[in-house]
Amino acid sequence: MTQIDDVRVPAQSGGRTPTELVQDYAAAWNAHDGAAVAALVGGSYVDPTLPEPLSGPAIAAMVDGLCAAFPDLRFEHVSSTEQGDRVVFEWRMQGTNDGAPLPGAPAATGGTIDLAGVDVITTTGGRIVDVIGYFDQKAFVEQLGLQTFIAPKDEWPVAFGTSVRMDLGHTAPPGAMTFTWIELEEGEEGELISRTTDILTALASEPSFLGFQSTTVGNRNTTMTLWTSPEAAEVALARNTPHNDARGRVERDRFGVRGFTSFWKPFRTNPQFVECGCGRHVPFVEGPAATCECGTQHEASPYA
Repeated sequence: MTQIDDVRVPAQSGGRTPTELVQDYAAAWNAHDGAAVAALVGGSYVDPTLPEPLSGPAIAAMVDGLCAAFPDLRFEHVSSTEQGDRVVFEWRMQGTNDGAPLPGAPAATGGTIDLAGVDVITTTGGRIVDVIGYFDQKAFVEQLGLQTFIAPKDEWPVAFGTSVRMDLGHTAPPGAMTFTWIELEEGEEGELISRTTDILTALASEPSFLGFQSTTVGNRNTTMTLWTSPEAAEVALARNTPHNDARGRVERDRFGVRGFTSFWKPFRTNPQFVECGCGRHVPFVEGPAATCECGTQHEASPYA
């Protein structure tokens, strides 16, 4: 493999061979020059992370955004094969996400990538027409320490999303629940994740806090938080500085576009049960443990 460091991006690409154009293209990426990449691509650019092909200024913005997230981003040349006006360019993308956060993330992950990929680059008349990138999007995400999920396609009125649970191991029945939802404007997701993380970190040491679960579907985030009692919950929330700051952000700065908050006290809580190996359902009537009629002992799962 060779690094593409010494290829100068020409002001005019006329007369360049397809292979030379690909060298110019890779050099512009390694120079972190989105405008130069966009100037070289006369048609469109597309890769597995994009919902549709990009062109012109959108290409420049995409390149600049990726380089902002990976300040040390480099592409190493593995091989290139010229077939008429088309070049198959094999590369390795390397870098560390210690710059700007990726879309939807509250902060940079600090993770590194070493990802193989291929660009199929079509040229004509000494100019790049189209670039189609191929790489493993799942590997890209997981190398950064993130997770990937596969969900069914949304079919109205049902939509699918992701969920987060904070489990501290409590088995006490909840004596209160706060239930909230907020719909966000585009670009607010990262701040919501960051503020939620700060709130939960502060709550983790509160004896009245039993657990938390949230779901995100589209632009709506819904949370369910469990407490030992309404009175204890109010005390805990009143002294939770990140929670109070977030409330102020919503109320004074118009964060989010719609929302709902509520405080619930259980009408009835039924005991947990577990299926024993003998086939019986064993209820946890008292305490975090129960013994089946067959003699097998079981432990309750946390409520949150």
